[in-house]
Amino acid sequence: MTTITTETIQLRAGELGADCCGIASLERFNDAPAGFHPTAVLKSCKSVIILAARFPVSTLLSPSPAAYTFVRHRLVDKLDSLSFQLALELELLGFQALPIPSSDPYDCWDDSRSHGQGILSLKHAAVRAGLGQLGKNTLLINHQWGNMLWLGGILTDAKLAPSPLADYQACLPECRLCLTACPAKALDGTTIIQSKCRGTSSKSTPGGGFVYSCNICRKICPQHQGLKQSKHENNRLQG
Repeated sequence: MTTITTETIQLRAGELGADCCGIASLERFNDAPAGFHPTAVLKSCKSVIILAARFPVSTLLSPSPAAYTFVRHRLVDKLDSLSFQLALELELLGFQALPIPSSDPYDCWDDSRSHGQGILSLKHAAVRAGLGQLGKNTLLINHQWGNMLWLGGILTDAKLAPSPLADYQACLPECRLCLTACPAKALDGTTIIQSKCRGTSSKSTPGGGFVYSCNICRKICPQHQGLKQSKHENNRLQG
């Protein structure tokens, strides 16, 4: 079997179109809920590769939900294609490599709560792969790209060196902008009540289409363009 390194994976991910890529070792999932540990999906898993691609920030400027919906769909396609291709290449090198869907389908669904879960929480895996921290809006916040990232992943039996964990703070302790602005009151600073969010965040159009109609928690966040870019806004909140 060919030897492969974290640096090689990250380089190839960038060539395929990822804006960032991190690796989480299996030991970082010791606190994963029962049934959602990586080895529940791929028994031989030794490393979790998380890939991320960014939203164009201008996506948030339009009052029309059509633009945001289009970009979201394109990012789903991009991350699914990226993880699919990288998994194929890892297999050619002799490794097992299972791509994880970047969105639907849900593997678990609780109809009573309108609550869905995929086979692996990509945003929690991204934290374990060093790509950022979760904000109070439950979105991953990365130091460079803020919360403007979409995620994909691969489980592999390749033993890869884990990426350093992010050591920065995602949200200012006193900031409550997303919690206050959420029209559905679906955020509590720790999790999201999906049944409340779904009624506001998506809708059918008169012509029979479908749009994601709310992105306030992404847009209002002072960190949505990255920690460095929003430094002046952090000063405003602290002052």
